[in-house]
Amino acid sequence: MLLWVYCKENDQNFAQILISHTVARLGQRTVHAYSAPTPLAPAGLPMRQRPDVRRALENCGFSVTDEWLYLHHRLDTLRPCLYAIADVSERPDGSGWQLYLRERDGTHIGEARVNALADDIVALDWLALDPSRRPLGHVLLEQCLKNLADRGVHHVVTCLAAPDDHRPQYEEVIRLHETAGFIVADQLNSYTRCP
Repeated sequence: MLLWVYCKENDQNFAQILISHTVARLGQRTVHAYSAPTPLAPAGLPMRQRPDVRRALENCGFSVTDEWLYLHHRLDTLRPCLYAIADVSERPDGSGWQLYLRERDGTHIGEARVNALADDIVALDWLALDPSRRPLGHVLLEQCLKNLADRGVHHVVTCLAAPDDHRPQYEEVIRLHETAGFIVADQLNSYTRCP
């Protein structure tokens, strides 16, 4: 597995030399690139920021296997609100929070999980609703973001599967996040090279 290639930007030749050398050393086997998260970044090569590495991977026989959108939201513009329909608890290991959305009668209908990345940055890892309550997705996401803002979080990032001809339903999920204030910062692609 090729986790990361680092070289000066706009240096496709050097990136291609590094990748070719790595592939040659690995021999005749399937090689995955940018398919696992690292402590510094989620899985995937940022397409806008690293176009030369993308071209070098393609020139070395790699093909795109997964496409993700990397989204960002600044929370310092949100106003605090009361949370009569959401319960928030810090995870026992201190790595983030769990938010539970409930009906007025207390019925659990959805939840969100966030991981703390740095002092004021978190990653929205998971957002789920009872299927019968899908129209309330915006409420759960809004409650989650406002709760995080109240806890001093200034930035939220998340990765969503990119829509394509085989997954058009993901467009609705992306619209939900964009309506809540997320912007697409980049597209992350993972790669595979078969022998």
